[in-house]
Amino acid sequence: MRKGAQKLDTTTLIIIAISSIAAIIFAIVIIRKILANPFSYPYFRQSFDVSNKRNVDIKNYIDEFLCDKVNWIFLQSHEEDIQRWKENARRTVRRSLLKGLRARQLYETEDDLHAYRFQALRNQKRYMQRNYVRTSYDVAVPSSTFAVSWIWLADRHAQLEKIGYAATLKDYHSTNQRRLMTRALREQIMKRDHYTCQFCGKYMPDEIGLQIDHIVPVSKGGKSVPSNLRVLCSKCNASKGAKYGELWE
Repeated sequence: MRKGAQKLDTTTLIIIAISSIAAIIFAIVIIRKILANPFSYPYFRQSFDVSNKRNVDIKNYIDEFLCDKVNWIFLQSHEEDIQRWKENARRTVRRSLLKGLRARQLYETEDDLHAYRFQALRNQKRYMQRNYVRTSYDVAVPSSTFAVSWIWLADRHAQLEKIGYAATLKDYHSTNQRRLMTRALREQIMKRDHYTCQFCGKYMPDEIGLQIDHIVPVSKGGKSVPSNLRVLCSKCNASKGAKYGELWE
C-alpha cells in the first residue's frame, strides 16, 4: 500500500513539474508578446531593372520615376498613409498602459529620413540541375540602394517641375553647363593659364592640342566657371580620362 502511494506521489510530482514548466513557458511567451514592438514603419519601395547597364546613377531613375504624373500622385498618397500611420501609432502610445516602453519603441521605429527606398536590380544567371538536366533561370540581385525622405523627394520633384520635366536633373545640368562653355570663357581660361598645360607644362600658343578641362566633371556636378576650369594638352586630358574611367571635357 505504501509503495502504491509512493508511486502515485512521484507521478503527481512529475505532472505538477511538467504543468509548472508549461505554465512558465506560456507566461514567458505572453510577456514577450506584450513587450514586443507593435509598430512597423510603412516604407515605400521601388525597384529599377538596370541589367546590362554600366555606371548606373540611381538618381536618374528616380528622376524619370518622378516625371511620371501617375507615380507622383501615388507617392503623395503614400505620404498621406505614413502620416495616418504616425497618428494611429501615437494614439496607441497614449492609450497604452506601457506608455514609456511604447513611446521608445515608436521613436526607434519611425524612420522618416529613409522612408522612400529605391533599389537598382540586376538579373544574374543561375543554374539548377535535376535528373541530369541543367536549366538556367534569372535572379534579381540588388546592386545599389538609395533611401530618402519625403522632403528630399518633394524638393527633387519641384526642381524637375521647374524645367518642365524635360530631362533628369543630371542630364539637364550637363547640357546647361556645356552650353555655358562659350568661346569668350575658353579664351579667358587660355590667357589665365598662359596657353600652358597645367599637368605637363606644354606651351601651346597656336592652340593646337589645347583643351579646356573641367576639374570636377560636369557629370559629377561640376560647373563651367573659371575656378573649375583649366588648360590641359590633349595627351594629358586623355590619360586623365583613362585614369578616372571617363572622358573629361
